[in-house]
Amino acid sequence: MRNTATWMQGLAYALLALAIAAAALAFATLRVLDSGAIPGAASGYRYYTLGVMRSTGPSFDISSATLQALQGNLADGLRAGMAISGQGFQVRTPAQSVMGRVARGELVTGAYLEALRPKLRAGRLLEPVDMNACLPVAVISSALARALYDSPAVAVGRSLMLATKGMPPGMAVRVVGVLAAGFHGAYGVRDTEIWLPMSLAPEINHMPSTACTAKSAHAGVTTVSTFSVIGPPAVLSAPARVSLAQLDTLLANAWQRLPASAHGKAQLGLVVSAPFSLSPQERLRAAHRTELYLALSIAALALATINVFTLRWLALVRRRHVLQLERVLGATRAYLRRRYVLRTAALALALLLASAVLSTLGYAALHALAGHDSVLWASLTLASLLRELAWVLPLLLLVVVLAEALPLLVLLQRERIDGGSRVALSRADRGIGIGVLVAEVLLAAVMSCAAGWALHYAWQQRHADLGMLRAPASVVSIARKPGSGPDIVSITTTTTTTTNKSGSSAIQSVSENAQGLLLHALRAALASALPGHELALGPLPGQDQMSPPDSYSAGDHATSALGMSASPQWLHAASVSLLAGNNFSAHQPDPAAVLIDARTARALFGHVRAAVGQTLQSGMPTSTLRVIGVIAPLYLQGPDHAVQQVVIDDARTGMAFFPLIGGNLLVRPRIGTAQQQRVRAALDAALQRQAPTLQVTRIESSQQVLARLTRTQTRQAQVFLAIALFAWAIALSGVAAHLRLYLAMRRRLAAIRSALGAGPRRLYGEVLGGTLALAGAGIALSLLAAPWLAQQFAFLSGAQVAPFGAATWIALAVLLLAVFLVAHFPARRAARAEPATSLHEL
Repeated sequence: MRNTATWMQGLAYALLALAIAAAALAFATLRVLDSGAIPGAASGYRYYTLGVMRSTGPSFDISSATLQALQGNLADGLRAGMAISGQGFQVRTPAQSVMGRVARGELVTGAYLEALRPKLRAGRLLEPVDMNACLPVAVISSALARALYDSPAVAVGRSLMLATKGMPPGMAVRVVGVLAAGFHGAYGVRDTEIWLPMSLAPEINHMPSTACTAKSAHAGVTTVSTFSVIGPPAVLSAPARVSLAQLDTLLANAWQRLPASAHGKAQLGLVVSAPFSLSPQERLRAAHRTELYLALSIAALALATINVFTLRWLALVRRRHVLQLERVLGATRAYLRRRYVLRTAALALALLLASAVLSTLGYAALHALAGHDSVLWASLTLASLLRELAWVLPLLLLVVVLAEALPLLVLLQRERIDGGSRVALSRADRGIGIGVLVAEVLLAAVMSCAAGWALHYAWQQRHADLGMLRAPASVVSIARKPGSGPDIVSITTTTTTTTNKSGSSAIQSVSENAQGLLLHALRAALASALPGHELALGPLPGQDQMSPPDSYSAGDHATSALGMSASPQWLHAASVSLLAGNNFSAHQPDPAAVLIDARTARALFGHVRAAVGQTLQSGMPTSTLRVIGVIAPLYLQGPDHAVQQVVIDDARTGMAFFPLIGGNLLVRPRIGTAQQQRVRAALDAALQRQAPTLQVTRIESSQQVLARLTRTQTRQAQVFLAIALFAWAIALSGVAAHLRLYLAMRRRLAAIRSALGAGPRRLYGEVLGGTLALAGAGIALSLLAAPWLAQQFAFLSGAQVAPFGAATWIALAVLLLAVFLVAHFPARRAARAEPATSLHEL
């Protein structure tokens, strides 16, 4: 019996430490999410994520061209800009012959550095004029300045040679400013040391375009190219005194003054999200999830505290004779009180250490579950959480210890711990016990439903139909080599050319055959390594999209769709159903021919078959396209997102982005594990000849792709299952603890009733039936709240679940069975107790 009590007490304290750690970690995470602090940025300003409002809602993919046009229209005190992070530059001074140091850089546009206002050691910050004039200038960190020039002050005005790995010799830039230590930009890349105008990106990466106005050697020829980037979140800073309502007014006025060419037709105005985040919408969802987790952890903490209090009270009840004997032998109340306080302090210290360790493990679990995929991880660093946990954990522990220990300390003033003359608990005691048990079962029931829904949803998503990849295949991912240049999310180049009097063009455009030549080389390399396998380029689930959706119209109808490219082999390799029309010609590519999905066909033409042979117009730039086929709807963003409308052109006639930044290729049939190394070597050899800055990064099967797409749902189910098991542990240990205390306090009454003729079966039935009735009450309350819980679960996961579906009933039935098993053994032991033995113990 004593071993059982010790085991239960240890479990109760472990659950209490876990509840403290969970509540503290949730609170610290929420504080970090709401802080919006940018290390090294100036104080006295608020930092927002800047985006545009579309008819479909806010979008935080704003182009660098819009930011450039916005600079002169913003009110005083407001600054906006963004940056893209590079893989790394090899740097040296002109006096050095070898580029030995590697430093990561950011290509900035707008007033990015002016918006963040980092502290300067020397010189000035980059300004919008540097971007507009394509000046070869740079701002560097003080650490890099000391490494290259021995002093930050000496570095200003000096030249710096930059080159990207795998590229020809780089370019020279002039250092115009040196930043103080501690600033690494808004995106959390800790080793960023160089900041350059984004207009230098084509020259740095040796792209076949220019971002500046250039004079040709031919008389009368001028070429103007616009280089624009879409993707990285833009940061907007405003003085802290400017309210959000005032900021909205200022941004609306700035938007009205923008020229029409600076924004798309579907954009309605500017919008901000506070605080600045790499993904504002995800940050808001994460904050709401954290608030719910915090509420659940506080509820679990309260119940775990009650369970510990119950077990300590039970221990005092069992030791009441020892305490009375100590009083008879001369132990004073002060001595008993001091001993109790010392033991409580030792327990509090142990709880503090345990909760600190559990908080660290919780951070590691959070990192393993979401850190690598979550854009929020840049702000949720261990240092930022430790700063919050350093005061949250002790404060929370103090509140718990006072709530749990003070009542027992007061009870020690009594001569008799349990009022030994009583044979039954008072009505108030019974009411408190009933309320606590119902609350514990209610918490366990709520989390059981959530876990059941999450498991069911994850299973559904894992086996969902994406409209493609129905047959086994492999996906080959190709990306730029590390250090070969910056990661550019989306590039738009617009070229205007004037010709001389003879009518001949003054420049040679980007070769439209570059992509086709590279695909042909890769297809030949695959055929040599694995004869009979088919290689295709086209849309794939989960791949990074090149640009936001564009506007397409046909007559009076218009819709928004994503423009993409595909090779003729893509339909068969990806197992995409062609609902009507034909595929691209395998011999002669048609620049005007496109495939559209069924949803786009219905939006523009009313019916799938009616779309074949019709024409549609794209928004920017305006062009006429002819529909040759309609494909099945595609879930490119995963089964938990809506159908992605697409307009697909022939990859052999599109812009040659693949040779510049890479992409994903589809191979069918699936490449075996033993064959992957041979295929990788053959494709890398072809890339080395045609596109030396690219390499094969991974080869995965279509099943692995689907598993990666549903990783969020799988991890979500794991999280909910872990929380449900935690709630179960609290509820079931609470049921056991309260039942033991209840039976201990009623032992006298049970012995008298047994002596008067009450049989073991009746006593067993009363105890077990009462426990199951209380559990049923908690489950009934959870059913009343099931519709609201389903709404909250839908917000957290994006899944619409049936509040009274099979998953709900199975989860609650399993919980009720667990309560029965926990209550069965104490009830049977109490029913089988001999009356004479029980009375003798009393």
